[in-house]
Amino acid sequence: MKTTVKSIATAVNRWLDVPSPDPDDARRRKLLNILLLFLLTGTLVSALVTSVALLANPTLPLPTMSIAGIELPGFLTSIPVVIVFSSILYAINRHWSGIIAGIIFLLFVVISLFSNAPETILSSHLILTFAIPVVAASFLLRPYASLVVAGLIGLLVGIIGATLTKNPPLAAPLLTLEFIALISWLAARAMERAISDLRILNVELEDRVRDRTRELAESLSKTEAILDSTADGIVVFDTDGRASTANPATENLLGHAPREIVGHAIETWIGGNISAYDQEVIADILKDRTAHYPSLKVRWDDKTLSMSAAPVKLDSGEEIGTVAVFRDFTQEAEMDRMKSTFLSIASHDLRSPLSAILGLTELVREEVFDSPEEQRHIIDRIYSNTQYMLSLANSLLGQAQIEAGILKLRLAPFSPSELVEDVTNAMGVLAQDRNIELTRHVSDDVPASITGDREKLNQVLFNLVGNAIKFTEEGSVQVHVYMQDQDHWALAVSDTGRGIPKDAQDTIFEPFHQVEGTAAAGVGLGLTIVKQLVELLGGEIHLKSEVDKGSTFTVVLPITSGT
Repeated sequence: MKTTVKSIATAVNRWLDVPSPDPDDARRRKLLNILLLFLLTGTLVSALVTSVALLANPTLPLPTMSIAGIELPGFLTSIPVVIVFSSILYAINRHWSGIIAGIIFLLFVVISLFSNAPETILSSHLILTFAIPVVAASFLLRPYASLVVAGLIGLLVGIIGATLTKNPPLAAPLLTLEFIALISWLAARAMERAISDLRILNVELEDRVRDRTRELAESLSKTEAILDSTADGIVVFDTDGRASTANPATENLLGHAPREIVGHAIETWIGGNISAYDQEVIADILKDRTAHYPSLKVRWDDKTLSMSAAPVKLDSGEEIGTVAVFRDFTQEAEMDRMKSTFLSIASHDLRSPLSAILGLTELVREEVFDSPEEQRHIIDRIYSNTQYMLSLANSLLGQAQIEAGILKLRLAPFSPSELVEDVTNAMGVLAQDRNIELTRHVSDDVPASITGDREKLNQVLFNLVGNAIKFTEEGSVQVHVYMQDQDHWALAVSDTGRGIPKDAQDTIFEPFHQVEGTAAAGVGLGLTIVKQLVELLGGEIHLKSEVDKGSTFTVVLPITSGT
């Protein structure tokens, strides 16, 4: 059963995938295939449900649609139409152009909506349904396509309202549609930038692993002098399983000098260093010398070692033993762990706000909220989710720039009061949603203008305030700006939240670190980037926290940051 389900899933995935040298183009074309599959499946399910309903109650009116003046059963006629349309569009998308196929799909949706009567088109309900092609355009074509589609729809609705009916276009739904287009553009652009950053990091990691593997292969063919100077531990075993050669690196890696290894079977000198299970696996690998073996990762005391083994043969083909190579894989293992953690958290954190945006958009489309105030509240919620996605994308990009050493300061005069006001206003929606009181206070002795990098200080303060709100169930969050001394000023963010345990305070600024037991979303990069940016600006960050009483993060900076 599992094999059948897996085969079906593989076949469907192969049908959805579109080969393309451009990964972004392949992603967009696969998304279009998913929409086509959804359209086809939805039509078939609707037809099935309608058929069952008619069989259960033959007195129900039969849905119809008119073709060339002939009334036909609507749910039966729609099936071949959708099948033909989906098949043609799938062929165009797979074998010709994803952009052309996407445009045709969007035109099909828009034309379907404009096929209604002018009065129906100008209704608030139908105008908001145009959000569907607007949002789809930003992901099927380019992020900015949502703005183009929204503009064209607004123009057409305006023309219809001015020429065909006496009812003017509804301003509020059209404005909502433009906001949705803007948010879709921001969300799609942030997603594409995050994907691009991930792709770059993955290529760099693959290059590093590939280069290291090539270096290892070359080292095996070098002379004994080169063998002795390599950092990898290399042990050659004879056909009886006893070590005949070991290089000096084994002493640092394995904890045994070459003299303690040579002449002994591996079982005599690995006991106590690794688990019993890993000992058995290594012994089995060394006994079976019929082929090259993939690398094995084992815990060796406090390190992670990569072990690979291969038979040693003479030119005549005679096998004379086995060579085992031990390499310190501790750093790579940690990178793999961090990468897996990052991918799982980042994928969740990108999916959650996107789902929220789509859900809130559906509420607007269904006219659940009628008043402008309620619609404005929904737009604020959508904007808040978009801001979170942008913050996540900025964190990923900032971490990549810092690690690459390409992050530069842009020093200029700015107002500390305006900086704090902008951040607290932007975070006000999140605080309001959580019933948290967000306040700010700028001491009178703080200069009206300070020289520094406002953009990076904005990112620092945004992360600190966001964390404070996120980890505060009730109470308040306060931002305080004051003079530390005549040469330094300080930004203090205090909350009445759960606090940080003493044993976690030393590691809270490490990448991808999250306090155990917390359920708040995040990739664990915020405080890491805050600390790195503060140090780049020539400042320091201090933490005071007590469990169940709250935390205070204080950033102390020179009057001229970056010095």
